[in-house]
Amino acid sequence: MKAIPQLTIFTLLILLFSLSVSAQKIMKLDNSLKAKSEPMEAKRKGVSTLGKYQFGPYKIVSGKAGWTKSKSSKRFLSFETETESKKKSSFIFVANDKDSVLVNTATNTKSKETNIGNFSNLNKSSDNYIVLISPVNDTAEWKMFMAYNSGSEVDGNFKSDGTLTDGNANIEIRAVKQWDDGGTASFKMIIGYEFYLENQAIAAVQASIDTMKKKYVWLDQNLSEHMKLVLGAASASLLLHVDDEMAKP
Repeated sequence: MKAIPQLTIFTLLILLFSLSVSAQKIMKLDNSLKAKSEPMEAKRKGVSTLGKYQFGPYKIVSGKAGWTKSKSSKRFLSFETETESKKKSSFIFVANDKDSVLVNTATNTKSKETNIGNFSNLNKSSDNYIVLISPVNDTAEWKMFMAYNSGSEVDGNFKSDGTLTDGNANIEIRAVKQWDDGGTASFKMIIGYEFYLENQAIAAVQASIDTMKKKYVWLDQNLSEHMKLVLGAASASLLLHVDDEMAKP
């Protein structure tokens, strides 16, 4: 009799594994970028606080995740709590084990949450993410600014956009919510981002908070190696930011 539940659990584990494999999806990608790039799976290595992601010839070789500082306030006779938190981190990102950049990140998050008894609702969370990318062999510094908004007061529940610039080139970062098969992500969550230069997609990163979905990076093969390095570092920064979002209580 004891063999029956053991067999059932084993069967369920096999079924769940099969479902997770079949559930793998690729986000909807610009057709031009799809034709000029190959998906590189981004895998997190090790168990460090700051994930050492690797994809293709690119990887994070070292990093430091700073402490998160936060403070909360609540008005008298109010059910709404306001919280602000700040966090900094840095890492070294390399290509082909030779070209490297230093990346510094800073996150500032402000949120409003309503709590009444056992009921809890996130009204709005506004997240500003700033990334400085400093190539070792170049004086030009790249700056990425991302704005995230989520919560019941946000149209569509999740919104995000950003820019990546060195003062001359201005790259637009657009959020993606649709899978390649035409389906929409659960709860209309953001599942990745595309980078556009002069309205042409030149890179993309798939980074969903759904842990069952794999992460990928695409880089236009016609770009210079330096530009691929910068966009790879920006993509790695977004992967780490999603990790931070997943770690929030």
